[in-house]
Amino acid sequence: MNARHVTLKLLVTVVVGGVVYLLTNVISTEEDGPWQLVLSVLCGGVVLLAQFLVSFVNQMHAMNDSVGKRFADIGRATKLFNEVEKLRDDGVPRLAENATKVVSTGPRILHDFANEEINRLAGVMEDLTSFSAETPGENHDWLMTLTKCTRTSIDAISTSVVDEDFWSTEPANRYLTAQHEAIVERGVTVRRLFIVKERGERAALAPICEEQRDMRIQVRVVALDQLPAHHRRGNVIDFIVFDESLSYEIHPDQLGLNSRTAVNARRELVQPLLRRFEQLWEAAEEQQLSMNGLPDPDSLRSLTNSTGSTGTGPAGA
Repeated sequence: MNARHVTLKLLVTVVVGGVVYLLTNVISTEEDGPWQLVLSVLCGGVVLLAQFLVSFVNQMHAMNDSVGKRFADIGRATKLFNEVEKLRDDGVPRLAENATKVVSTGPRILHDFANEEINRLAGVMEDLTSFSAETPGENHDWLMTLTKCTRTSIDAISTSVVDEDFWSTEPANRYLTAQHEAIVERGVTVRRLFIVKERGERAALAPICEEQRDMRIQVRVVALDQLPAHHRRGNVIDFIVFDESLSYEIHPDQLGLNSRTAVNARRELVQPLLRRFEQLWEAAEEQQLSMNGLPDPDSLRSLTNSTGSTGTGPAGA
């Protein structure tokens, strides 16, 4: 309680005491006596005491609200700590510790950058609570992370004409290396299906398929012009399905460029992609047989592989 409030209370007390003293003198027919003064002092004291009691009650309410808020904060902090404890073997504690260090040192732009990265990651985590997330363009980081996390299978479709320049780049090398490690170290089955418009485009894929076959990646190529009508119906997008439970999808814009990437773990959306892959995978095997039913040696040598990987070229590899 500051001096201003105390002075105001004393002023109110004096005024009340003076008013009571005047009223008692007006009402009483007797001469002035000590009882009028005693009564005015008593009333003033009661008013002063009442003011202090009201202030005390207000302060108690404020303290109660503050304590309640503090306990609520402690409750939330405890709950958060318990949740983080579940992830103590993951990077969450390390993220929190290092984020605190970053924002306490260095230039302002470093702090802002760190905060933006934390907010971006928090946004992705929030999206993943609904089993899906999106990002503009193509996200190679997601692709690499999902490949490293895969335990059983990778099935991919690439619908674009393969850009040979992509497969000679460092990102492609890192991606294929990660797939090869998944095959060798964890026994992951990797299948890649390239889709071309015409059969004549298959030859351009031979060196790429040969290289990936050497990395124990299963590769097939299917030509749309040789597919039955019921196989050609519907939209065919670039996608990869990891462990038959999560899809990585490339959605192009009207110019055919990669406009956005989506990951999805909703079963009702992933299962149709798996069925589509199996349908086209079998169709690609049928296309490798010649019209008389004999195998096409060139196709079998360069376009198939019994050990393989999955990719979508520059879009999804």
